[in-house]
Amino acid sequence: MNIIIMNQDVHTPAFIKADASNKTDNIKQQPTSPKQVRHFFWIRFVELAILHSVVIGVIWLISKIVTPHVVTTVSVIAGFLILRFIVRVILRITITLLSILFWLAILCAILLCVL
Repeated sequence: MNIIIMNQDVHTPAFIKADASNKTDNIKQQPTSPKQVRHFFWIRFVELAILHSVVIGVIWLISKIVTPHVVTTVSVIAGFLILRFIVRVILRITITLLSILFWLAILCAILLCVL
């Protein structure tokens, strides 16, 4: 009957740090094959071919659907959206600057009254 007795000394470390030199030795000892060839899997080639054909099909379908009227309508809608974005940004910047100037004017008025 084997009895395992645990170490009773509380000051011994529970975990021992690994030596860094052992790790570097293991990395250096890994056999390097002189012939490192990258394998090209046929599944990847088929996936790329299918993706390429889908993209070409979508472009062809869009070219058949799109007419000059559709292009004009989409460009007008896109123009309005871009203009709306620009106006909102300009208004946001303007209102921010005006609020800063307003509070600066109030601060200057208070300082003038105090002095």
